[in-house]
Amino acid sequence: MNDTTTKNQEQVQSRKRFLEERDPVLPPQSHPRADTAPSHCRTVEELCLDWLRDRLTAVKKSTFSTYTYCVNAHILPLLGHLPLPELSEDTILSFIRGIQEKELADTTAHAVLMVFKFVVRHGVRLGVVQDGLAACCRFTFRRPESRILAVQDSVPMKEYLLRKRSIFAVSILLCRGTGIRVGELCGLKWGDFDFKTGTFHIKRTVSRIPNPDTSPGQPKTILYIRTPKSHTSSREIPIPEFLIIPLRRMRKADDLYVLTGKDTCTEPRNVQKRFKTILKRCEMEDCNFHAMRHGFATACLEKGIDCKTVSSILGHSSIRTTMDFYVHTSMRQKTDCINGID
Repeated sequence: MNDTTTKNQEQVQSRKRFLEERDPVLPPQSHPRADTAPSHCRTVEELCLDWLRDRLTAVKKSTFSTYTYCVNAHILPLLGHLPLPELSEDTILSFIRGIQEKELADTTAHAVLMVFKFVVRHGVRLGVVQDGLAACCRFTFRRPESRILAVQDSVPMKEYLLRKRSIFAVSILLCRGTGIRVGELCGLKWGDFDFKTGTFHIKRTVSRIPNPDTSPGQPKTILYIRTPKSHTSSREIPIPEFLIIPLRRMRKADDLYVLTGKDTCTEPRNVQKRFKTILKRCEMEDCNFHAMRHGFATACLEKGIDCKTVSSILGHSSIRTTMDFYVHTSMRQKTDCINGID
């Protein structure tokens, strides 16, 4: 085997570790099939698998990966064997209690129960689940308060990064000043920046998902490079003024990724690790990368910027998401409120 053949094989293997959506159009949110009950759906497991087949081309691969995980890891072990005629209100309520009592992260438990609700509704549409059972899939979760890295608390990090003058340092400052997601940062290419208008575009995001190719020799997970999660996530954002000159000086070819300077991207967990290292060096309290996004949103509203603008910058589909999950009241705001009352 010559060197050329070996190199080609290595390139093929490398490509299999990445999955990139070439089509910029978001997948259609197709309506579920309205066909009659298929005779093969006799158990909860068969109904789950039929629902997954129905969703396969209707959602993004990352979303489908989450659905598959919820079904295989949490629904089938508890209910997969159950014949559909035996699916009752008591069975559903018992399953919901069982998931809520598991030591799962609230977001995971919520995702599992939402998927189960979708499956039950699918069964009702097919006529293999009693009509009233979908109404039994009711559950509530108290969403935990998200960690926030307030803009004023991250000043030591900003000063440290400004001294470093590396592309990674500038990229972290870009996130701090715009609230973009870590996956969106990983997906940025130099061609996404328009220095004439002083803006950049979010066109793709990067995440790690289970590998759809389960053939022997393939990695269990791959990097999934896709279009943003919704039409509002595809957006144009102003570049913070103090970063325009450093970014322009560091600019490379349009088709290269910003963080790597190559035609291949890095992944969120690598950025997360380096971010935590920076926090330690700045002697700051540990938090995850997403805490900067929460801090940005809160700082904007503290400065009196209207929520519609903040929501647009963050790429949220609704103002409610911004207000409910990304805005945090500081003790200073509470003090100002109390002292403002005569």
